Amino acid sequence: MHNLLLSELKKFKRMRIFLFGILAAFIFPLFNAALLSDSNFASIQSGVREDNAFLLLMPLLIILAANLFFVEQDNDTLKNLLCLPVSKKQLVIVKLSVLLIFSVAFQLMGFAVGTAIAVFQNVPLHDFPFQFSLTVLTGVLIWAAALPCIVLVIWFNKSYILSVIIVFFYTLLNYVMHFSDAIMMQPIGVNAGTLMPIPMIFRWLYQFYTPIGEIQAAFYHRFSQYFAPTSVCFGVLLLEAAVCIYLMIHIYQRREI
Repeated sequence: MHNLLLSELKKFKRMRIFLFGILAAFIFPLFNAALLSDSNFASIQSGVREDNAFLLLMPLLIILAANLFFVEQDNDTLKNLLCLPVSKKQLVIVKLSVLLIFSVAFQLMGFAVGTAIAVFQNVPLHDFPFQFSLTVLTGVLIWAAALPCIVLVIWFNKSYILSVIIVFFYTLLNYVMHFSDAIMMQPIGVNAGTLMPIPMIFRWLYQFYTPIGEIQAAFYHRFSQYFAPTSVCFGVLLLEAAVCIYLMIHIYQRREI
């Protein structure tokens, strides 16, 4: 399994979109630095986490997954791998592990850029370990949030164009939902605010923001009763992730070589 993971990582690094993904991690930290001249370390990092994760990392993970899961099919090398022997279950787990590593690394790269900007602007690095931990955990949650869409990509098994279409609608649907009070301001239970990944992640992250000004403070106070505890957020997302991984393995095992 270790050698298989190293092999997948090497293939992953050779993809052109991998380089784009690395460069994309710099976009929002630099953009926010240009717009926000007066901010603290927490607000810098929360902006990096939110923008990088939900607008860039989510679609990148799904497009990268399409590349990873289609590469053997495109190059007709799956038969060779299965003769090693390597099971399809192992392939799925290793590919998802590569995506998890990329997700956390992407977030940490944004964190490093945000930290460098804070140092350059003489912003005190208050709560550095806490902000670092939040960034790592957000990377894990975004990976889990991408899995339902990756299931669809594997199931359809058609083309990269269809994958991009699925990515667009899934990312847009999730991101738009977090602006809706009707979805976000719901108690924990069987509802879209709890079961949809991005609204749930926002309900968890919002409690760590520091409101600035009366408007933000009023919203924070009104929304505080709907915050998702860490245990609930991770419980829901990781349970959904486990179901998605099971479905991926099942779909991949039934695919004809």
